[in-house]
Amino acid sequence: MVSLNRNDLLERLQNLDKDASRMFHGDERFNVVIVGGGALIMMGYISKTTHDIDVLTATKELYDLFEGYDLNGRVAAYEDCFSYKYEDRIKILWAGEKIDFYTASLEDIAIAKLCAGRPQDNQDLVSIAKDIDWDVLERLALNDDELKANVLSERIYNEFLYRYNEYVGRYRT
Repeated sequence: MVSLNRNDLLERLQNLDKDASRMFHGDERFNVVIVGGGALIMMGYISKTTHDIDVLTATKELYDLFEGYDLNGRVAAYEDCFSYKYEDRIKILWAGEKIDFYTASLEDIAIAKLCAGRPQDNQDLVSIAKDIDWDVLERLALNDDELKANVLSERIYNEFLYRYNEYVGRYRT
């Protein structure tokens, strides 16, 4: 299994963009939304390596290209760990020739990591705590039309809420 640093990730995304430019002609543009550790590496919040680039959403025509670039398009299965309206807060990472690459907001990434509850996400959450907009995070966590509207069950939401309250208590300044 390969370990990818920021330069490796950037190179893969640039190569994906070049291949998309060769395959698709015309003025159409494609979108890719990156989440997880890969997004945090690309935004400069963490410096560890990752094994792949987690793609939450992308233009459907691109999915066939993902495997060759260590892009994981199966993250959409975890879309319920994101706030219902995460698309409203995506940030442009960079615009390629054919593909616009975005990341979810820090707050949406924090919500997803808290919802997933995996021990390996704890250090990522610590790394972004100083830059979290706590008011936005609170809205995403507690408003009925955000995560609560998207999560699969009340049990999962209650487990998330426990981890969220612990995170806020420990890191909110």
